[in-house]
Amino acid sequence: MRVDYKYEDIINAFHRLGLTEGDSVFVHSNLGFFGMPLGAKSGDDICGLFYNAFKEVLGEGGTLLVPTFSYSFCHGEFYDYRLTKSSCGMFPEYIRKSDGVKRSLDPNFSVAAWGALKDYYTDNPVNESFGKGSFWERLLKKDGKILCMNVDCGSTFFHYAEKYNNVPYRYNKAFNGELRDYLGNRKRDYFVHFVVDLDKPEDAYAPQKLDLLCREKKVCNVADLGKGAMQIVRCRVYLDLITETLKSNPRFFTKGG
Repeated sequence: MRVDYKYEDIINAFHRLGLTEGDSVFVHSNLGFFGMPLGAKSGDDICGLFYNAFKEVLGEGGTLLVPTFSYSFCHGEFYDYRLTKSSCGMFPEYIRKSDGVKRSLDPNFSVAAWGALKDYYTDNPVNESFGKGSFWERLLKKDGKILCMNVDCGSTFFHYAEKYNNVPYRYNKAFNGELRDYLGNRKRDYFVHFVVDLDKPEDAYAPQKLDLLCREKKVCNVADLGKGAMQIVRCRVYLDLITETLKSNPRFFTKGG
C-alpha cells in the first residue's frame, strides 16, 4: 500500500505553519486529500493521527476547535449537543465523539473543543451566532488562528467579519426550536443567524475571492503534507484584511461584487 506521509510529517508541517504550544486553533479539514498515512487503515485511524498531532503540538495550554455545525433550528429539528451529528465531515465528527471534548449549545453553529480553554469557547453561547460575545469574537480575543487543511481560506469566521462590518446584503434572522442543555433539560430557545436573501443569488458568498485575496496579500503561512497542503492565518489579520477590503467595496466578496 502506498504511503504518502507519516505522523512525524504532520508534526513538522504544523511547526512550519507556526502552530505553537498554547495556541487556540480552529480547524477546517478535508483529511482525505493528504493521501494515506503510514499505519492507517480507516478514516478513524487518520483522524486519530491528526488529533494526537494537534495535542502534541498545542500542549496542555492549547485548545483545538472544530466546527460541528448542524443547522438544527434552521431545519426545524431538535438539537442535542450529545447526539446531533455534525455536517462538517469526518474529522469534526471524530472530535465531537472523543473523550474530554466539549461541544457548545449553539443549535446551528456549534463547535467542539479540546484543551485548556474548552469551557471558555463553549459555555454560555449568545443567541446571535456571529455577534458580540459569539464564539468567533472569543477566538479573536484570544489571538486565535484558523487552519484550513485542503480547503481554501473562506472560513466561517468570514461571516463574523461581515457582521462586524454590517455588510448591506445580510440581515439578522431568528430561528426558534428546542435544544437539550448541559443539565439534560429540554428548553425552547432562539438563535440568530446573519443571513443573505436567497432570492438574490448575486449576494451569495464567493469564498474563492477571499482565498485569492489572502494568497495575494500573503497573510497565510502555507505547508505541504503528503498530496495536499494546509494554510493558517491569525483571526486579527484575517479580520483586518476583510475590513479594509469592504471599506472600498462592501459587496466585494459576493458573487455579484
